Amino acid sequence: MDVSSSVTEGADVFILSHETSTGKFSVDATVLLAKAIAEAESIYDHEIVYQELRNIAKEQGAAGNVTDMLCSTATQIAIDNNVDLFIALTNTGKIARALAKQKPMQTILACCTQP
Repeated sequence: MDVSSSVTEGADVFILSHETSTGKFSVDATVLLAKAIAEAESIYDHEIVYQELRNIAKEQGAAGNVTDMLCSTATQIAIDNNVDLFIALTNTGKIARALAKQKPMQTILACCTQP
């Protein structure tokens, strides 16, 4: 599976192997990976994925996860109001991760009190 299809299928992270990250062309490998991820992100339809997740949350209703419902609502507000950035104030990073599950187009800045 190439990087572009992995990003569009929802991969959360890519890691270069030890050999790649410390090898002769480590900078080139990192730059190529970043370019591939940026290209895939530019064609990823964030809104369709979000709508699918929103429909799942609506179906779950009161049985759903409260944090996921709040993050889904926050994402809808961001879409409706053309917001550029989420700032997540969090102790552990859990809220930022839950928000990222919504696949918003906006950047998420997580401000944590724990290391």
